[in-house]
Amino acid sequence: MLKKNEAVNDGLVNGVMGTIVSIAEFLEGSLPNVIFINFDNERVGKNAKIQKTINGKRCVGLEPSTEDIPFKNGTRKQFPLQLAWACTVHKVQGLTVSQAVVDLNKCFTYGQAYVALSRVTTKEGLHILPIDDKTLGKKIYCDPDIIKGIKTMKHYLTENVEASSEETLVTIVYHNIQGLRAHKNDLVANSDCTDADYVCLTETWLESSSDHVYLPNYDFYHQPRSAAYTPTNSVFMNLQAMGHGGVGVYVKTDSEYENCNITVENLECMTFRIPTMNVLVATIYRTQKYQIGIFLKTFISFVSKLTELSNNIIVLGDFNQDILKGERSILDYMTSKGFQQLVEEATTEGGTLIDHVYVKGCSKVEVKGIPTYYSYHDAVSIMLKDSR
Repeated sequence: MLKKNEAVNDGLVNGVMGTIVSIAEFLEGSLPNVIFINFDNERVGKNAKIQKTINGKRCVGLEPSTEDIPFKNGTRKQFPLQLAWACTVHKVQGLTVSQAVVDLNKCFTYGQAYVALSRVTTKEGLHILPIDDKTLGKKIYCDPDIIKGIKTMKHYLTENVEASSEETLVTIVYHNIQGLRAHKNDLVANSDCTDADYVCLTETWLESSSDHVYLPNYDFYHQPRSAAYTPTNSVFMNLQAMGHGGVGVYVKTDSEYENCNITVENLECMTFRIPTMNVLVATIYRTQKYQIGIFLKTFISFVSKLTELSNNIIVLGDFNQDILKGERSILDYMTSKGFQQLVEEATTEGGTLIDHVYVKGCSKVEVKGIPTYYSYHDAVSIMLKDSR
């Protein structure tokens, strides 16, 4: 066993194992110049300056190591090698071998058994010394703090809950995805999203109107940030030039969809209608860089146009106003216009409630949070129920 880090980038590190094949050029009473070692892992020492093929095996030449010791003029010169017919679990952390014989009888703390058993590349190469079942159960266990931590973690899979007696007519999922291309596969793997009729996204980070990210069984509509702003002044010019942003909507191929060409400038927004329900759905993203006073003027004009088209409206998105901290100018305006904000718990890792769902005229709507592992934001499911 090598006992010292000689060349970390080349795998010559403390703990690697091998077989001494040759001891070269040594005289009695003195250290040899080189010891040739055939390491168990063939990748170790591939770039070593001294290499030699001996009996058909590639061997790495190891020279004596010199280091100072803490007394005057003291120097130690030796080969950092040690016989290692067996090793402690602690010593083999990080080691990978094709075969190992493991004795679990002397494990005395959590994690040791896992380290020992996981060193081997195949189950055929793992040989466990005899140990009775009762003892084995006491040797393989994890840190109790990990068990406590797992119990406090969010569940990323939807738990089975008692089915509602009311039929869900339409399901909409809203999510600030923070990069659609980077997280498309995560979106596909999230059944809460791919079971929905409509998936409304903010921060798609798509750069142009021609960008398209395919999702099986869905049609895609989107507006990049560059197309949302008219650079009539420095405020909108700067917003248009910023990276990221953008909104998009995935519509399941058998779902109703009618695009609403509402004329609105300087707002990152997508609006569509569900015809048979006459419900308008608007997805909005407001960056923190968009001054709230200027944003509200544009937003108020937009909401006025929505209310002229339908009595049933859902406005959802990331407004970057934390309701839990009392930031209420958008909420207060929407409330004054008869909308109800349905998200009640924090929607981000930072414990903020900046993803809002405003509903007006839809008599029966249920909202639930969907934890995600790939975005700073949780997703939100909006279910329109049969009110009969």
